[in-house]
Amino acid sequence: MSHELTQRADGLIEFAYNAAHGQGWHGLGQAVEADRVHDVPHWLDRAGMGWKINRSRVRFGEGPNQRTIDDQHVLFRSDTKHPLGIVSAAYKIVQPSQVAGFFEDLVGAAGLTLSAMGTLQGGRRFWATAQIGEAAPVSVRDKIGGYLLLSTSADGSLATEARLTTIRTVCANTLAMARAEGKAAFKLSHRSVFDADRIKADMKLNDQAWLKFRQDVRRLAEKAISQPAAEHLVGRILAGSYDQKAIDKVRASSRGYGKILDLFNGGAKGSGFDGVRGTAWGLLNACTEYVDHHVVARTQENRFISAQWGPGGDLKAEAFDVLLAA
Repeated sequence: MSHELTQRADGLIEFAYNAAHGQGWHGLGQAVEADRVHDVPHWLDRAGMGWKINRSRVRFGEGPNQRTIDDQHVLFRSDTKHPLGIVSAAYKIVQPSQVAGFFEDLVGAAGLTLSAMGTLQGGRRFWATAQIGEAAPVSVRDKIGGYLLLSTSADGSLATEARLTTIRTVCANTLAMARAEGKAAFKLSHRSVFDADRIKADMKLNDQAWLKFRQDVRRLAEKAISQPAAEHLVGRILAGSYDQKAIDKVRASSRGYGKILDLFNGGAKGSGFDGVRGTAWGLLNACTEYVDHHVVARTQENRFISAQWGPGGDLKAEAFDVLLAA
């Protein structure tokens, strides 16, 4: 399946979404209605994430010749016994219920509303998001939602990470949120025990982050960008360097260079809005739309993972920093 969401043998897709926020791009999953959006156990049930991750030592051989590897464990689902990954004996498991439970004292009381929850690749990766709020710092039509994302893995491929992100409603582009204080993201390796209170304390989850981001967006929306400047800045962003030779090489050979400029020059969704057309905010959205929707990838799921946790996410952060400093 191109979406790579987990689909169980009974047909259930392990994904739930806030009905008021709408379905994901794949159009799959179970809706959570308004009267249950603060009910975390209900979210777990709707997302099909009520199972646990179990572990067992790796065994091989047959009969009396069977042997074990004490320092290697296989992690597997409690419901289907499906293997998720092989990890060291020191690997600290984060359960799906812990990811959901992370939000339990934040939703409602702290002004957050759960937005989506699900698993990928048979349960090897899982996450949940909560919406911080929605604003239109550029124009009434160009709305931006702020989100808190918590994600982890059961195969060692991802650390546990809490991150503040934003989504531009018009085209579902994502971007890491700048912080006024605390941390924009918190990573915890699987060598450490999951500590929800520590993450919340270090990130200082409050309204200051959302206010700072809106201020930065307004600065970008008020900053005019000429065509020559856009060409140089896109080369600088893709090269990841101020070296002119590196920039010239990118401008001559990168497919992304031409695509981002096409998006900036009217090809991007919402590119004609006030505060978007011909501005640094418009160029940033061209970069994020390219990463989220146009980067060449084997599957949509690979593109999604890169855009959230890999090179695509790094490119979007680089674009934000470069354009703020321009």
